Amino acid sequence: MAKFSVQVFCNPSIWLTTALSSVIFSQAAIANIGKTIGSPADTCFMVTSSGKRIDLGHLCRKNPKIVVKPKAVPKVASISNISTFNFPASSNNLKAFLKVIRYAEGTDSQDGYQIQYTGTRFYNFNDHPRVARCGNIRGSSVCSTAAGAYQFLETTWDDVANVTGAVDFSPASQDRGAIELIYRAGAMSDIESGNIARAIGKLAPVWASFPRWAGDLDGSYSQSVVGMNELLQVFRYYQQAELASVQNVKQSKK
Repeated sequence: MAKFSVQVFCNPSIWLTTALSSVIFSQAAIANIGKTIGSPADTCFMVTSSGKRIDLGHLCRKNPKIVVKPKAVPKVASISNISTFNFPASSNNLKAFLKVIRYAEGTDSQDGYQIQYTGTRFYNFNDHPRVARCGNIRGSSVCSTAAGAYQFLETTWDDVANVTGAVDFSPASQDRGAIELIYRAGAMSDIESGNIARAIGKLAPVWASFPRWAGDLDGSYSQSVVGMNELLQVFRYYQQAELASVQNVKQSKK
């Protein structure tokens, strides 16, 4: 895979981090940081090697508080079949896609960043829980250290945390870890351009709940997956929600 560099810019009053291990900031970029108006959507973004800007404002906001009482994970009650056409290119696609991963992994509830394999909750974001939980998958006992919104295995987390510079297992750190895995699978360009079905297929070996293609029932690990059409509809919902949120922010500034 070809090497690439990524730049992440944030208002110093919010946070400043890197999506990869090395980032170069130009003097002009640093000057621009001080001139921003202070909104996370305007002051925190990623510039890919292709020169595209990806809004990461949601990662700059204060981490959500730990939820003591877990809530049920909502699911779409009825999904109609939709074609796998490309969605419009949007800087909000990444944020919407992260929510699709959480939906597929069963962690899209309010306390999703605290969920371990089997649904057990943990209540300390200092580090990955590093505890193996055992459950039943298709009649077989399976033990896993998967934890967090993106169900990171302990070994996977250690790997991505080393690259992203994560010092904890906070929601923001988990988001950045997921973005790193998306880059590694070569799926970021597909997400940016709106080719969501292709991105899901590329990431099926990363997230076991993803299908490899439309109609796939077993995924990469011979276990139940969420259908492609269902995931595309979930993406459409979150993409429209993100676009509406941006419009509301713009209207409030007028």
